[in-house]
Amino acid sequence: MAEAQKLSVRPRGVLGKKVNSLRRKGLLPGVVFGGRADSTPVETDQHAFELSYRRWGNTTLLSLTGLDGGEVPALIYDVSRDPVTGRMLHVDFARVSLTEKTHADVPLHFVNESPAVRTLGAVLLHARSEVSVEAFPQDMPHSIDVDLSGLLEIDDAIYVRDLKVDATLIQIENDPDELVVKAVPVKVEEEKPAEVAAPAEGEAAAEGEEGEAAPSAAGAEVAKPAAAGAKPAAPGAKPPEAAKGAAPKAPGGGAPKKG
Repeated sequence: MAEAQKLSVRPRGVLGKKVNSLRRKGLLPGVVFGGRADSTPVETDQHAFELSYRRWGNTTLLSLTGLDGGEVPALIYDVSRDPVTGRMLHVDFARVSLTEKTHADVPLHFVNESPAVRTLGAVLLHARSEVSVEAFPQDMPHSIDVDLSGLLEIDDAIYVRDLKVDATLIQIENDPDELVVKAVPVKVEEEKPAEVAAPAEGEAAAEGEEGEAAPSAAGAEVAKPAAAGAKPAAPGAKPPEAAKGAAPKAPGGGAPKKG
């Protein structure tokens, strides 16, 4: 059971756009909500909170002091920042009950080195950086370690079901078969073969004439023995009927292409 970290806050009377005056004084505006109670505007020292938040994250149980009614157990629900400077602008605290389980997104902490990366040149594909956890506030982990030393070969992977947690205290709500991290090969782009330049029109025509002329010449040689015994045509005689039906030459002198 983790011990609650104490954080000093006090009720805040400055609301709306006037909270900029608090930030100029080094105070961070916030609000405490939930827990079947009304929301309470609060303020806290910005510098002190920022230093502590780096250690706590969003899943460390806090004990808010300085409010009416004694200490209030809470979790950090959200921290708003300036999108340009990254400076903290506002913090939301969610009241929790130490006797009721709550839900939080717990970050994954990747530890050790993968042999597949060190010896095989693989790269790690990170599919998740956090998981959803259900637990009592005092049992909520700050982070969950993921041991990469088990990734020995290419395509070795760690899934949600492989995460090492104390199942008696916390329950991971993600699908057990959901991928967390995988060792994959480095992709090398294949070089495309050089494209063959298209022939110019004159070259194409010449190749077509040359390619189609060979069969015609061969056919003429085969026809010679059959014509050897034939009588020569009388002067002025008409050509044979077969010659009349001969296929016309293709434009440009080449033979017509075959269907």
